[in-house]
Amino acid sequence: MEGLIHFDDPNFWLFIKNAHKEAGGIYKVIAICDQKRVPINRFLGIDPDGVLYIGMGLSYRRIAALKKSISPDYKGKQHICGRRYKSNPNIAKVFPYETLFIEAVYSHNPKELEQTIIETYRSKYGEVPPLNAI
Repeated sequence: MEGLIHFDDPNFWLFIKNAHKEAGGIYKVIAICDQKRVPINRFLGIDPDGVLYIGMGLSYRRIAALKKSISPDYKGKQHICGRRYKSNPNIAKVFPYETLFIEAVYSHNPKELEQTIIETYRSKYGEVPPLNAI
């Protein structure tokens, strides 16, 4: 799918580097199955985009921590998204690792963009994405 890449794709780092350039940006963890986004039930409706997490990084290192922490072969707890994903085995049953993709967007002000996107999501669905902290 356009603008998304699977965590195990061999071009993952090139994709992230090109998307975030040197300044960083925001990223979303998205659930995809059979080439379609997996809708997620939320408090005030259904998120048709399948957004599980919204985060930001000033460099690719933050995404490296996410990639490691969400990987089934990694035991570390560097990233909150990975900790939450692995904290309940039912999450991985509903959203297996094979269905997880990342969408990365460049921003000269990633912190502001992340806050705007999360607030827009919260406004629309009455809560933040399921793997985000409140």
